[in-house]
Amino acid sequence: MFSSLNILIAFLWLISAMIDYADFCYLWQLKEYRLDRIRDFFSTVQGRRYWLKYNLLFRSIIALILFFWPLNDIHFVQWILIALFTLDIVRGVKLFLQHELRRPVLTMRAMLILAASIGLEAVTIILSEDWAVFFLLLIIRFFVLSLAVYITGQFTRIWKQRIIRRAERKLADFPKVRVIGVTGSYGKTTVKEFLTHILKAKYRVVSTPKHTNTDIGVAQFILQTNFNDVDICIVEMGAYRIGEIKAITDIVHPTIGILTAINEQHLALFGTIQNTQTAKYELLRSLPPDGLVITNSDNPYCIEFLHDLQCSTVQLFGTETTIESPPQIILLSAKETNTGVACEFKKQSGSVVSLETSLHGAHSCMNLAPCILAAEFLGLSDLEIERQVKTLVPPEAPLHVQSYGQSLIIDDSYNSNPNGFKSALDYLSTFPSHRRRIVVTRGMLELGEKSQEIHEKIGGEITFVADELILISRDFEAPLRRGVGTKYRTKIVLKYKPEELLEYLRTFKDSGAVILVENRISELVRYELQL
Repeated sequence: MFSSLNILIAFLWLISAMIDYADFCYLWQLKEYRLDRIRDFFSTVQGRRYWLKYNLLFRSIIALILFFWPLNDIHFVQWILIALFTLDIVRGVKLFLQHELRRPVLTMRAMLILAASIGLEAVTIILSEDWAVFFLLLIIRFFVLSLAVYITGQFTRIWKQRIIRRAERKLADFPKVRVIGVTGSYGKTTVKEFLTHILKAKYRVVSTPKHTNTDIGVAQFILQTNFNDVDICIVEMGAYRIGEIKAITDIVHPTIGILTAINEQHLALFGTIQNTQTAKYELLRSLPPDGLVITNSDNPYCIEFLHDLQCSTVQLFGTETTIESPPQIILLSAKETNTGVACEFKKQSGSVVSLETSLHGAHSCMNLAPCILAAEFLGLSDLEIERQVKTLVPPEAPLHVQSYGQSLIIDDSYNSNPNGFKSALDYLSTFPSHRRRIVVTRGMLELGEKSQEIHEKIGGEITFVADELILISRDFEAPLRRGVGTKYRTKIVLKYKPEELLEYLRTFKDSGAVILVENRISELVRYELQL
């Protein structure tokens, strides 16, 4: 029979385990349960510092000492466990009140991982019949959850293949639905959203939601969608390695493919820019001979192998006319107005198209270019395109602008690529110089061997635009400092702790400043800024 003390220990153990495993599961889920992304994270300063957290280092040292310490008094051991678990709970409550308690989105897989982790720990405790095993388990909890990630991965792989086969069969029953695939290192979500809105002027259109761009995500979308009244389905396609886009094209069989751009994003996972190029080209190589390729003539990686495709119709967009690859549409100008961005495009025929939008940032106009080409190919008139573009609204995540007292916040926290960072800086530069312009960033992850070079270049861009750079991570401080230099006297401030960053940002709330938040930021700060 369990004593009241044992019941108390069991209760405190369960709460402690839930807090720890939720934290670890959050990290794995953030990295999409991928070992390559976890490995890359731990190669960064931020990742290495992750191991210095209380529940991974300091508590583990205490538990390791207690595990090997010759403790023969069971009651003493029980009270030590009560103290450790109580400390875990107090720490968890504190993090919760500070909006820093990390927990995963409770998907089916996340719940299975959490249940398996707690179950594995409970079974180990019961079977061991040794109080010292508690101390050992406190040390290896991260690895217990990682094992649960691996085990559930084997089951989800089988389940995933069944879902994919069902989705492929379902979509095959609707041969009249035309599928448009959109991929690229950046801009694909925005292009998908813009194109969906524009084509609705003439067609019944559905598209994958938000950032759904994996094979299983696309398959689930297909199974949940009624295609009886659908003319066009637009599918976003993402990848971290070669073969992942092909897996999506094998499901949906697109006839139109849009490749927005190729850059160093996720270079640490792909290994080389050529591997990134090979992965993105999987969409273009999947298109039938009577299909349509739309891609960026300014980007050499996008146009390098167009001559190898079986698809005979290729249309290009860009900002420059080249003898080798003259684009069908060129962005002539993009200017900020009181209501958004006004832009002009020149077609290959020589005619000029003027469009007014409510979008922010001149970079948005480049995202319009492939949409115009696709819409014209599908029979939309200039008037229909112009009308739809005028009613476009900025996508939810990228470059959202909102008030913060008397100041403004430019929320680009979902961005993670160099071109997007540069575009956000271009937008920041449009604000008058009498308003203090501030950049808050941790830097960009998964850029591989190019990381130092890219961050130094971004530092150079920042110093032309911003009065102040606030760094919230040590990872890329050195190259950003080199890029900023001293010529333009951009102030660099280090605020690695969320509470210190928050306190510092509050000093700008009523100053009329413009604050660009670039890349991920802590939940505590997001909550305060209401991002």
